[in-house]
Amino acid sequence: MGNVAEQDIRDDPPQAGDSVPRGRRPQTVLDMVRSLGVVVAVVLVVVLLTMRSHGNPVRTVDYRGAYDEARIGAPFTLVLPVGLGPSWRATSAYFATAGDDGYTSGTWHVGFVTPEQQYAGFEQTAGSAAGVLRQVLQEPVDEGRSVTVQGQPWRQWSDGGSDHRALVRRSSGETVVVDGSAGWPELERLAGALRSAG
Repeated sequence: MGNVAEQDIRDDPPQAGDSVPRGRRPQTVLDMVRSLGVVVAVVLVVVLLTMRSHGNPVRTVDYRGAYDEARIGAPFTLVLPVGLGPSWRATSAYFATAGDDGYTSGTWHVGFVTPEQQYAGFEQTAGSAAGVLRQVLQEPVDEGRSVTVQGQPWRQWSDGGSDHRALVRRSSGETVVVDGSAGWPELERLAGALRSAG
């Protein structure tokens, strides 16, 4: 029976005025806040370690591989950029047939992140410039001027609804549109790099 009495005494909650065993303080709200602070600090360290930058977030593509596939069924000789260098990173490349993504004619596309971290791409089609411009600019506006790039005239277009712009060249029944958020110098650089590949 002595064991039962000792157990009953230990199970009784401490009363006001009872002494606390040596080395042990009563828990307070401040202690709980400190404990929560330690847990939050550990969680923040784990989150910061896992969310650190993992290198280049731009996913690049091999546009030459897409070109090899596209040229088989393309109704015109495709162009490719030559000599742009590694700071021009291709992010998209495809051949869209008429009806795909709203294109009215077969269209060859390659898009890049430029050295200035902007977008620049080109579309080549046997269709009209108006059809492509409606695809790449929200509100196409003819700037009323042309620039000469590699001896070829390119018409300048802007977008009334955004900061995108385009250069357009129509030649031998084909239209090439170089467009993007990149400035005119980078768009002209891309236009000047385009060469018939076959």
